[in-house]
Amino acid sequence: MDEQPNSGHRRSFGGPLLTFGLVVAIVAVAVWANLWKSDLRVADVRVKGTVIVPEKEILALASINKEQRLYDVDLLAAQRRIRQNSFVKSVEVNREAPNRISITVQERIPIAAIVLDNIKYLDADGFVLPPAHSENTFDLPVLTGAFQNAEFVSGKQFVSRDVKEALEILAAARELSDELYRRISEVHLEAGRDIVLYTAECGVPVIFGRGDAAMKLVKFDGFWKDVVPHHGAHELAYVDLRFEDQVVVRWNDDNEETRATKNSAEQPPKGIRS
Repeated sequence: MDEQPNSGHRRSFGGPLLTFGLVVAIVAVAVWANLWKSDLRVADVRVKGTVIVPEKEILALASINKEQRLYDVDLLAAQRRIRQNSFVKSVEVNREAPNRISITVQERIPIAAIVLDNIKYLDADGFVLPPAHSENTFDLPVLTGAFQNAEFVSGKQFVSRDVKEALEILAAARELSDELYRRISEVHLEAGRDIVLYTAECGVPVIFGRGDAAMKLVKFDGFWKDVVPHHGAHELAYVDLRFEDQVVVRWNDDNEETRATKNSAEQPPKGIRS
């Protein structure tokens, strides 16, 4: 009787060949991919997220040359260079195949200005920012008080308790509404005394005191919208927010009272400029 071919032996012989073929294919694809990647060149560097810092300044700091090999770009080094700008809070630099580098910037937004030997800015975290070379003009409340120029170093955080509280007031005002924030022209600070705000309209002193910023701001906003239009800001001598559940005011006309408030003493409290 003729012997039958061993079909099982043929199947086991084909398995290694198939495996070998797959390995060769994978290696070939990997080699081709590496060759493809090594030949990719930077054709575009895109900056996102900037409002204050000019795009050209970010590109100059990044120092990424077009036609440079895409995968030769040192992303971390580019990030470190960009962070040298005081207005940059954080930055991410990423590759976007086949030919782009993307730079995403989060800026420090000035919330107050201080005028000493020159003008400087503070963000909500108290970081000191230099005069900005920007197309945008800042219209910011000014912090006033017994400050020293040496205390405000660009790129450093200012940690004074008084300044921190003033920034918290301004940040809370901006969070509540841009209109309320824009109503504040100045925040005056004196150690051991109440914080005093001055309004953009008519420079009305607003005795703010200390603490409970959000509650006082809501109270002040309601008073300004509901009461002041009927009298005019020019008729206000000062506003006092230190009392719970009420706004105490002094009108220039001593005989005039408002239902929403009560008159305070005849002499303005300490801390208000005459």
